[in-house]
Amino acid sequence: MLWKISGNGLKKNCYLFGSFHTNDARVFNFSDSLYFALFQSDVIALEADVYPLFLYEDVRKSKVNIKFDNFGAPYTTETKPIKTKYGYENGKPQFLDLYLQTLAQNMGKTTYFLETIDEQQEAFETIYEKSQKKQKFEDFTLVENKFISAYIKGNIDELRSLVEEDLKNSEFAYERIINQRNIKMADKLDSLFKKKSTLSIIGAAHLSGNKGIIQLLKKKGYIVRPVQVSTYLTEEQKKESLNKYHKWNYIDQKHGFSAIFGSKPIIDTNSHIYRTIYCELGQGNAFIIEIENIKSFDLSKYISEIMRNPEDSKINKIVHQDSIVAYEGIGYENYNDLCWKRIFLHNNRLIKLICYGGNKFMCSNRPKLFFDSVIFE
Repeated sequence: MLWKISGNGLKKNCYLFGSFHTNDARVFNFSDSLYFALFQSDVIALEADVYPLFLYEDVRKSKVNIKFDNFGAPYTTETKPIKTKYGYENGKPQFLDLYLQTLAQNMGKTTYFLETIDEQQEAFETIYEKSQKKQKFEDFTLVENKFISAYIKGNIDELRSLVEEDLKNSEFAYERIINQRNIKMADKLDSLFKKKSTLSIIGAAHLSGNKGIIQLLKKKGYIVRPVQVSTYLTEEQKKESLNKYHKWNYIDQKHGFSAIFGSKPIIDTNSHIYRTIYCELGQGNAFIIEIENIKSFDLSKYISEIMRNPEDSKINKIVHQDSIVAYEGIGYENYNDLCWKRIFLHNNRLIKLICYGGNKFMCSNRPKLFFDSVIFE
């Protein structure tokens, strides 16, 4: 799913990678060539930045099913993984495009988006209006096994045919969602290629055919050739070389704290409460820090009201960061299903550390590991 782009006056090679909007582990078996392209490129170009869409939205599409033992600790007997907007909780943390995006950002690469999220959504909304068919934007995410099978085989022609078949009942759908967007993206890639060495990451369904990205780039004078799959590195070597890029050491000097996220979090600027969030959209996990300026009060008297915990769960009084009295447990938030919370006061501020995810995540140590990584001055 990787093509090398040369010619047309380029001083350095550029690359085109066909992605797939799922977190299914089967599509993450990358060749060494993709990592080479990622390390060598100055700019990483993607379709759109969907991340800000989920600042307030719980991406889990079904309720968590956890119980509490006699000590108030959570456990689950659920065997069916929770569905999320971009996959399942038993897949990779991020869906494929966003995994490569966060990896590139953690490497310090410049990221460029070929469309705004409004432009992308407009393409789908136009189809709804013309077809009178009500369907959510994310429902076009194609995760059926037949699509994954075609993707793993690297058969972009088969993928194109499957997408055409999937969209045939919506008039104008393929033309608007695929072909018209291809023209705009190819034009922007042409401009990018001339400026910087670029790895472009675009849905594989956009690549094939006379109106596909590959053919459009060839018409602009580029030489586009598939890169042969190479596997010189072992999986352990790949893991070792990438481990340092799988986390982001976040420092907020204004609010006086540091934390470890999977990648750079988003800061909410539309609320009187400071809020920063990092999401793993594939598994449906979120890591949130909320800070609210508040007059001094006895937190112990109001902790049940703030925690909003189920009756059979337990609120534990603990020590955060060696000396800060904190309360930890599982409860509800206005915009979420059950969440892990750690709550404490610090310098006349109410601090809420929040994590949520699927059944396995909620019963794991990942929320506490994140909470422990948050250090205040």
